[in-house]
Amino acid sequence: MNRQIAGMLVGFMLFSGCGSESQPATQQAVKPEDTSKITAQTAVGNPRETAIAESEPHQKPVPTTSANDAQAVVDQTSIQKAEEFYLRGMEFQKQGKLAESTQELTMAIKLNPQVSRYYFHRGSAWADLKQDANAIVDLTKAIEMSPKNAQYFYTRALFFMTRGGTELAVKDFTKAIECQPDSHQALNNRGLLFATTGKLKEARADFERVLEIKPDSIDAMNNLGFALMNLNEMDKAVEVLNHVLQLNPKYLNAYDNRGLVWKKRKEYDKAIADFTKAIELSPGNLKFYRQRMAVYQLAKQPEKQKADEEKIIWLQKLAGLNERLAKTPDDTELILERAQFYLASDMREKAMKDYAKIVELTQDTGRGYYIRGALYLEENKLDRCIQECSRAINIQPQPEAYSVRGDAFMKQGDVEHALRDFERAKRIDEIVAKAYLMRSKSFKERGEHDKAAEDYERAVAIDPSLGPGKLDKDKTAGKPVIRPIK
Repeated sequence: MNRQIAGMLVGFMLFSGCGSESQPATQQAVKPEDTSKITAQTAVGNPRETAIAESEPHQKPVPTTSANDAQAVVDQTSIQKAEEFYLRGMEFQKQGKLAESTQELTMAIKLNPQVSRYYFHRGSAWADLKQDANAIVDLTKAIEMSPKNAQYFYTRALFFMTRGGTELAVKDFTKAIECQPDSHQALNNRGLLFATTGKLKEARADFERVLEIKPDSIDAMNNLGFALMNLNEMDKAVEVLNHVLQLNPKYLNAYDNRGLVWKKRKEYDKAIADFTKAIELSPGNLKFYRQRMAVYQLAKQPEKQKADEEKIIWLQKLAGLNERLAKTPDDTELILERAQFYLASDMREKAMKDYAKIVELTQDTGRGYYIRGALYLEENKLDRCIQECSRAINIQPQPEAYSVRGDAFMKQGDVEHALRDFERAKRIDEIVAKAYLMRSKSFKERGEHDKAAEDYERAVAIDPSLGPGKLDKDKTAGKPVIRPIK
């Protein structure tokens, strides 16, 4: 099966002990990498291993008298032409062009309907295109034509796993094992399915069989450790999980599983230590926070329990933002919302990446520059703020950019430039009133009383709380007269 259906399986069988310890916190399902081989991938990125190879990789056409076949005898020219279509179809699959691949493979089948791998690979493409009915027809056809091909059963089993067909998947894994008894991937995945349905003894037998075939499989060791824990063989479970972590100190799920063992044994300090290590390795994983929070509750540590609860809420909010952005990745408002969320959590580096993305997406308007300028203003980085807003204005003069830059000038004490920007922004508020008042005082100090009065009148018009009673009646009019601003 190709890369797309492999990706669809990521995280599928990453079980959690949260809420119910009857389900194993095991590693991911072993999944295929492409249509010519099956690979295993662990939860922490272990090296991939070749799994079930096609038992008939260069299968020749077999004459048939089935009424379902398009023809009983295929001439040599058609065989050769079909193979050309097949090779093009496989090349399209490598490029991720699945629709084109199905077209080429369909032509191959029309020319030579007696080759099972044509159906198999087209079925894989249908699966990745989410055309499940077509996928199951083709995968089943391939199996009917090559009933001893372990890979075909294994791939269809994985297909059923992703669609929730546990019983069908178990049957196909069993068939794959019958065809190829040393298939440790099929045994491991069948063990996972047994574990999820509470058949822990069967799961244990499958994992132990994997370790007979492949003694260094830490995935199987981890899974076995969890099965042993749920069979209440705690000492053996700890022994196995310790060995996993000796082999790979960064094996995430082993910490989770061992933490659950400690929790069952009421050794809460050890459980907290293992869940904390899991959080260090995967800081965004809600499951591990929930696991640790539950142990803090049992250990009667309410403050730490509350801290984990707050972190879970934070992660859920972030997950919600990420989910919305996954649907509309160029939504600048959403990106800004996430950036501000990061800033509120003292994650400035991530926030700045989002601001940079906004700048990139608004190159035609310059909006991203003054948005980032507003951030620099808040951080009191006034020169940077002025620089960013000036960039925005050079691209497209906008009131918002003038307004933000005016605030930066105001903070620098450059009232003249601040007022110039406020006027361009057509802005009227208390800050602008304050700017006019400051300039009024400056004019008064220089003896320019008419200008002082005019600015003071503007200030009072905007913010009446300044009050005409504050006028210097000897130097200015007793009551302000509102004049248009030139």
